[in-house]
Amino acid sequence: MGLCDRMEQRIGRFAERITPRRRGDVIDTYRNIRLGMVSLIAMLAFAVFGDSIASHDIRFSISDYYDSSARAVFIATLCAMGAMLMAYKGRTEIEDVLLNFAGFLAFLVAFIPTNTPDRQPDPPLDWIVKNAWTAVFGGLFAMTVWALLSGAGRFATPPRPTLAGLVVRVLALAPVVVVVAQVTWFDTATRVSPHGVAAVSMFVMLTGVVVLNGLVVMAGDVPVKYARWYFGTALVMLVTIVVAIVATLSGWGAGVNLIFWVEWVLLAAFGAFWIVQTFERWDEEKQLGEFEKVAAPGPPSGEQTGR
Repeated sequence: MGLCDRMEQRIGRFAERITPRRRGDVIDTYRNIRLGMVSLIAMLAFAVFGDSIASHDIRFSISDYYDSSARAVFIATLCAMGAMLMAYKGRTEIEDVLLNFAGFLAFLVAFIPTNTPDRQPDPPLDWIVKNAWTAVFGGLFAMTVWALLSGAGRFATPPRPTLAGLVVRVLALAPVVVVVAQVTWFDTATRVSPHGVAAVSMFVMLTGVVVLNGLVVMAGDVPVKYARWYFGTALVMLVTIVVAIVATLSGWGAGVNLIFWVEWVLLAAFGAFWIVQTFERWDEEKQLGEFEKVAAPGPPSGEQTGR
């Protein structure tokens, strides 16, 4: 027996000693994504407030911490949250569209800094433009792969586009086009910055996700307490967004860093929604798996299974 054969046998015996993972990997992965979102929000809070304590200064907005020691954490957490939002499958077509576009806008919020008057040109504008178009490329690449796999029937939920879904797609695409156009062809020192458009649009879409979940719960057999929580959370987010828009356009609240606190209210509200929804849907995928297991066709009639 050659050396290669002996090595192969030893590796095989070692592999047999390793206990294989139990079934349920997909369910646990789904749950990890849900728990990971809350962890990322906590991580961002730790970095931002840590910098504020060290510098004895609270900046105008969370996004302004791009120019602080929290820059790496700010970009990393937003990109990770964006990827999770896009990977997470909504319960309805419209919710899925909103999650996908909100996730994509999170990348633009991370890549395109605010344009405050005293901001240093770091990174240079051409770098920002390249990063924005890189995000666009990544989104188009993912959509192409998804379309090919969907056409080949490789997804459990094949696309069933509706008119309402098409309308939401067009409306959600509009701020993306505006942001990329502003960064590429217009002066970034405009009254409404591309970063602001991306951030506000992202929060509006996340608010829509919360509202849709309330409607889905009301139409289903889920305890009504969840619907009340979702609608209440959506109301808080909507009022907060309106306050933020008015404050930004009027210049009111700069002395108390209103936008900073508004953004934390929105993040905290969405994080609370995400936690409650995690409790609501914790066993949903497991129950679906058990249902599919029971519904799976057995062996043909008359065929015996070996023991």
